Amino acid sequence: MAEQLTGLADDRALLGRTSTAERVSDILRSRIAEGYFPPGTRLSEDGIGGALGVSRNTLRESFRLLTHERLLIHELNRGVFVRVLTVEDVEDIYRTRALVECAVVRGLGEPPYGLEGLAGAVEDGRRSAREGDWKAVGTANIHFHRELVALAGSERTDELMRSVFAELRLAFHVVDDPRRLHEPYIARNAEILAALETGERETAERLLAVYLENSLKRVVEVYLRRVGDEGQGVPSGSGRLRATVPRD
Repeated sequence: MAEQLTGLADDRALLGRTSTAERVSDILRSRIAEGYFPPGTRLSEDGIGGALGVSRNTLRESFRLLTHERLLIHELNRGVFVRVLTVEDVEDIYRTRALVECAVVRGLGEPPYGLEGLAGAVEDGRRSAREGDWKAVGTANIHFHRELVALAGSERTDELMRSVFAELRLAFHVVDDPRRLHEPYIARNAEILAALETGERETAERLLAVYLENSLKRVVEVYLRRVGDEGQGVPSGSGRLRATVPRD
């Protein structure tokens, strides 16, 4: 935890003099998404508040916001923890993704579409794969799907899916073989992009639907092996997951 707090202190400059609970939430959300605070980690009010230079009340409000987003969970008499998803959570995330992402593609209208963001995410994924950085490949994959949702031009949809993708990152952090999970989708993202570039919207939607179905199976397979149905905590030596409480 000491090393994590040292790094978190570097984010203090992002707050400025107009610090708000929402801006603290943005910082913590990003850190959680990056795996800086892995699933099952207890978040220390004193440590994080000191690192960011914010009041206890501000931090508690940020925790409340992130709990509402289902990224954190409060356990009575134990504290606030980064949430560990259950298999049911993962299935619900992918159900939401299929409903929203496929609807976005279906409603695109006539081409051409603004695909620069998608193309950039595909290239980021390819570059990260060449460098063997499979965590970065996963990040590029999520960026691809965020850019896909952004094609709808809806702030409400973007906001909804920001929370969904943040939850999805919690699932990815449990994966013990990120290459096996993420590598197949480098090519699949490129196929979806190519279909949209040629205006084949129905093909893109079909590719996306199959993509999401296959991705769900892969992630659930990992969860059934490492988390089981309870979904509690972070990796333990037994291969299952349990909650750990790092020292402040």
